[in-house]
Amino acid sequence: MSAAAHGGGAPDWPLHGHGHAEQRHSPLTSIDRSNVDRLGLAFEFSDFVVRGRTHRGNEATPLAVDGRLYFTGPWSVVYALDAVTGERLWTYDPGVPGQWLRKACCDAVNRGVAILGARVYVGTLDGYLDALDIESGERLWRADTLTQRSRAYTITGAPRIAGDRILIGNGGGELGVRGYVSAYDTDGRLAWRFFTVPGPGDDEHPELAQARKTWSENPAWDFGLGGTAWDSMSYDPALGLVYVGTGNGSPWPAGQRSPGGGDNLFLSSILAIEANTGRLRWHYQTTPGDSWDYTATQQMILVDRRIGGRDRKLIVQAPKNGFFYVLDRVTGELISAEPYTEVSWAGHVDPKTGRPVQNPDARYGAARNIVRPSLFGGHNWQPMSYSPATGLVYIPVLESDMEIRTEPRPFMPDSINVGAAVDDARSRHAADALLGERRRPPSSRLVAWDPARQREAWSSLPGTWWNGGVLSTAGGLVFQGAADGGLWIYDADSGDALRRIETGSAILAAPISYEVDGAQYIAVLAGFGGAPKTYPPGSAPAKYRNLERLLVFGLDGDDVPLPPRVGPPEPRAAHPQRVFDKALAARGSALFTVHCARCHAPRGTPNGYPNLWNLPAPLYDALEPIVLDGALSGAGMPGYADVLGPADVAAIREYLLRDEALYGRARLLE
Repeated sequence: MSAAAHGGGAPDWPLHGHGHAEQRHSPLTSIDRSNVDRLGLAFEFSDFVVRGRTHRGNEATPLAVDGRLYFTGPWSVVYALDAVTGERLWTYDPGVPGQWLRKACCDAVNRGVAILGARVYVGTLDGYLDALDIESGERLWRADTLTQRSRAYTITGAPRIAGDRILIGNGGGELGVRGYVSAYDTDGRLAWRFFTVPGPGDDEHPELAQARKTWSENPAWDFGLGGTAWDSMSYDPALGLVYVGTGNGSPWPAGQRSPGGGDNLFLSSILAIEANTGRLRWHYQTTPGDSWDYTATQQMILVDRRIGGRDRKLIVQAPKNGFFYVLDRVTGELISAEPYTEVSWAGHVDPKTGRPVQNPDARYGAARNIVRPSLFGGHNWQPMSYSPATGLVYIPVLESDMEIRTEPRPFMPDSINVGAAVDDARSRHAADALLGERRRPPSSRLVAWDPARQREAWSSLPGTWWNGGVLSTAGGLVFQGAADGGLWIYDADSGDALRRIETGSAILAAPISYEVDGAQYIAVLAGFGGAPKTYPPGSAPAKYRNLERLLVFGLDGDDVPLPPRVGPPEPRAAHPQRVFDKALAARGSALFTVHCARCHAPRGTPNGYPNLWNLPAPLYDALEPIVLDGALSGAGMPGYADVLGPADVAAIREYLLRDEALYGRARLLE
């Protein structure tokens, strides 16, 4: 397992980003511009562990080591396959309780495993780091990574390897947790833990004293303050530094979590941490005093380039806030920052101070405001790629804006606590009045970005919103999946679209490439889910069943079989109730927004979850055991008896039935 241990070995894909630098570039050349038209399906794996009726998102990057594939699906389940035939070798199900989905902001997704020596490491949704035997999948040890199991912590990110340490972060920033990153030894012992924001007690490490000065005297401790390290990390073995991206604050408006202002370190920052000691070498904050959910958890790529006549060791990132950052990864010095998408919250980044020059209009209050990018960012978790051959970074860019205003609420455990109300590119009339122009529908582009010149080299035509991650190869190709079901293949130099392979499945995860016995393969996981609550217009799940799939392609392969087509919703007999209590229904609507809306889309908009506006009539009269007692928790519907009571369930029922009667079932099912 030397390739897995050290990140080498051209035929394999041994680490999350291929190597520690997270460039996501394959050196393989057998598949190139001359033969890409021969690419076809080598095999498909679709035997995922699916609990209940809802199919969930696939966001993982598979690892390819010594002729085997290792990857995760929903619910943190790990699979090992033969990389040529697709034969299942073993499956590891950590048994995440369905009730834990209540603690997850964005579905029961997982972004993959790490491999070191003869062990596979996975972070589970319920907060454990599990070490598995690479041959059998047997669990060897388990470490509880959570500091407070009563809080809504989750793990959706992939572990990272830094020397003989395994690194893992946690999610839950919107649900009232305090961020940190943990490093474990190979025997499961905690080596160090770095908290990203201060806590109400004594500081656990010296850097928090520095951070505390950037918060007001009385922060909103109940909210946890956020700053979670829920996704990206990189590692430079020569410098001995781990680079960790941190998330947004909780709640979002800075004035609510830190009355009196302040930069609020280390939110929305890149942290350079010594891998051996856990001590901070430097930090750079991309969005001081963040109030827009502009996380810096997006992928950080390590690049060695000549800039300004000097050879520099660089780290580059395209975080949510819309600026592309080029930093010296030794010192943290800002070299340049330019917008890679349309940005309205700030005019530019001051090259002397390294701080964004904020647009005063971007600060919002009770009155609505329009900001670009939206909370989904100009770039979200979907990985980008860097090609040493072209010198370009290929970014899956999201184009959208949001209407946002403050909406203070008391802290509620296991509930979304953002302190703001957001409409991402839907309230047209309000936007017309505020912006003086019609808001554009959200879309996506693949942007080839020159980090040395800080400008766009080329971009694809706008496509379906919520596009997929990216792979570049030494064959001169760039691969990217899309929510519309296509696997797109571009010329890395020109951006010409060379091929679109129809799969019938939304592809959000990033492809990889590996080689076995001289044959090159492209592998990618498919299946829609995660943060978006609804299927985008024109997306594959609107036409085909949203099934979890691993698709592996090779030269002279077959056509991809399409999933079954989506039929019309099953008609249900309307509930006989036709007289409603308007005030009770309004209360139910508010409760639904807080506790239900992050999974169940409004008025039955298709998203794979049960359509609460089209249930069999008797179910409306039997909601209590489901909502309160968790009768369907095994299928992922948790119980809420600790925060809701029978009167609350009655109010939610009144809201659903009144809404159904008011808008008409026939209209909802059009």
